Amino acid sequence: MKRINHIYSKIYDFENLYAAYLEARKAKRYRHDVMRFTANLEENLIELQNELIYKTYKVGRYNEFFVYDPKKRLIMSLPFRDRVVQWAIYRQINPLFDKRYISTSYGCRVGGGAHRAVKKLKEYIRAQPGTAYVLKMDISKYFYRINHDVLMGTLRGMIKDEDLLWLLETIIRGEHDFGIEVDDWDYTGRRLSNVGMPIGNLSSQMFANLYLNAADHFAKEVLKCKYYIRYMDDMVIVDTDKKRLREVLREMDSFLVNKLALKLNNKTCIRTATQGVDFCGYRVWGTHIRLRKKSAIKMKHRLKHLQKEFSKGRINAGRFRNSLMSYMGMLEHCDSYSLKKKIFDSIVLTKGGKD
Repeated sequence: MKRINHIYSKIYDFENLYAAYLEARKAKRYRHDVMRFTANLEENLIELQNELIYKTYKVGRYNEFFVYDPKKRLIMSLPFRDRVVQWAIYRQINPLFDKRYISTSYGCRVGGGAHRAVKKLKEYIRAQPGTAYVLKMDISKYFYRINHDVLMGTLRGMIKDEDLLWLLETIIRGEHDFGIEVDDWDYTGRRLSNVGMPIGNLSSQMFANLYLNAADHFAKEVLKCKYYIRYMDDMVIVDTDKKRLREVLREMDSFLVNKLALKLNNKTCIRTATQGVDFCGYRVWGTHIRLRKKSAIKMKHRLKHLQKEFSKGRINAGRFRNSLMSYMGMLEHCDSYSLKKKIFDSIVLTKGGKD
């Protein structure tokens, strides 16, 4: 496939920047930073355009906070103007990256998503003529371990446009600590450096999906794994031959370490599909799909907390209803009649809430 060229000017084109602004502000238009940017929209877009044209653009300072879902993660969010730039890039180059992906890579793609990945896994398990075994591979601290040199090597192999490469490298090689812990070392005992992508960035999602594209093609084209699926850093392979899957695991592990400087974590395993496979927040069998037990417990606790907040008048009925409908939407993608009934039967909104 030809290398991507003559694309940089399309990124700083004013119409593309304006469309990027509209994407970046979705569901955030009343936030203070968005309103400040919008108040002088044309001037701000022209300023960004000039910075890109003359290559004076620098990534702004990240806002940092932690989430605990289900474990502690450092989330780094950019100022709004930088999110506009990332959307401008994404709009132009992600469709070109997408053409290079295998059909069963589901992360950060139009027509992809976790729910489609889960349904495909169910389909693959059902397709096996005998006992189905599933190799589930998970990368250790994936976003924090993405190697900048390896990523830039991948991008240079795909992109000829030097101006575009300059912009991508400016974003990738930020002088930031992306959450690597003090005791994180590489496999030769050296302190990790020049690695990591901030969780939360649009560009990080795009680059993270691209980074493992080589592993997808290795699994499909070299190892000839017919029933292979990936959603971001979660990879599954279905087969009836357990011994064959052990060989595939050894080959994939070697490829990830030697080619991509990544390591599989201790969640990686081979198990029979009759036990159910944890994947993308669900537990998957060939006959049905259920929400993971941990996710169901978390959902119940959250709804119980919201009921208490409503009874104390801290949230209104609309806020509670929106959260409930969001959870119901999640349950629509699995076999969850009993769980939904338990949730609805447990909901009692006492007086004290705001209308």
